[in-house]
Amino acid sequence: MAQETVQPEPQAESGITAVEESVVETTASEVDGPSEAESLNEPIVPAAVVTEEAVAVETVATEPKPECELHIFPSLEGEAQTTGWLSGFGIVGAIADAAANDGKNKSEGDYLRDALGPQMQVQSLKSIELVKELNLPEAQIIFQEPIEDRKITTKQKTRLTDSTATCYVEFLVTQNFYRKAAIYGRSLNNRFIFKDFRDGLEETKLVKGRGGNSLKHFPPKTPEESEAAEADLQQAFVANFKEFAKRFHRKKRR
Repeated sequence: MAQETVQPEPQAESGITAVEESVVETTASEVDGPSEAESLNEPIVPAAVVTEEAVAVETVATEPKPECELHIFPSLEGEAQTTGWLSGFGIVGAIADAAANDGKNKSEGDYLRDALGPQMQVQSLKSIELVKELNLPEAQIIFQEPIEDRKITTKQKTRLTDSTATCYVEFLVTQNFYRKAAIYGRSLNNRFIFKDFRDGLEETKLVKGRGGNSLKHFPPKTPEESEAAEADLQQAFVANFKEFAKRFHRKKRR
């Protein structure tokens, strides 16, 4: 009797051959991410460096401001005076001299107010170490708007701002004066006031002083000389400030 041969049932086709399965596995591994060998070749950012930078930024941001305040008040003033040989012959000569130079004094005074206005004064003072020159502790420098009323700037003994800082100082420019004399030549003269309110003082004395230095290029004779004339003014202004500030470095006598 003949035996029946049972044929195995064909398996359902998966639609993917062995080669295709290999391709799928390879693609899947690429999607999951780089291999361990590949990841080792990537640059690593040191955690310590990032941390130090973060700390540095935080330190700068939280650094406290100085407790002391230095308030600077520039001046709106600008005066000029030209005197000749007549001024050496008493009051009558001085009057005649002033009358002869009246127009010139006005025009040069106007020029001085423009050339050495508040902005130029601030720019000049920013070029030097104000706190060091005035022999003050570390302080925050605050430039204020000029005060037009001379009675306030030259006589008021109380603070000119609303600040309640315990360590508080004011420095004022109260005069810009150009002078041309027959004997002494041309010069810039400035008057200053220093008011010290440290230790929480509500009222203080006014320390007044001045400085005077010669000029070579001011006033300019031609428009081309304007730049040199303004630089001349700025240098003389700074020299006058330093001349005034010397008093704060003198040793007190016992």
